[in-house]
Amino acid sequence: MTDITINIDDYLSDEEKRQIARDEFRAACARRSAADFERILSNAAYDLVRKEVDDAFDGDMVDTVRAQAVKVINGLSSHTVFSPPNAWDRNASKGYTYLQEAVEAARPAMVERVLAIIDTMSAVDLRERIEDLVCDAIIGKLTAPAKVEA
Repeated sequence: MTDITINIDDYLSDEEKRQIARDEFRAACARRSAADFERILSNAAYDLVRKEVDDAFDGDMVDTVRAQAVKVINGLSSHTVFSPPNAWDRNASKGYTYLQEAVEAARPAMVERVLAIIDTMSAVDLRERIEDLVCDAIIGKLTAPAKVEA
């Protein structure tokens, strides 16, 4: 392979080199801002809204925010309040954590109640319920779609 060496100073003046650098810098900025345009606008909008809310926040606004928060909380579904960790939220909600703690604390009472219910059942009824559960579990395993392992 043959190497060619060119002295750029023989072909471009200092001003032309500066102009090329300016043009390339502008083009790079334009590419970057076009790629991030939506994010830049969103960030600017959030900043503007935050400032407007801060400016409008007075003593009465505290009560308004509190009332709106209670309204939102009262409208939440149990799924939202007690949501476990999932693909989008890696952490469980506080409601889910508290629910799990409450269930664990109530475990002795639940066991006692289940045992009390079982004690009131006849042997025949208990056997039929167990048979139904076992049959449902077996049918569920036999009819479940096959799992594909990676």
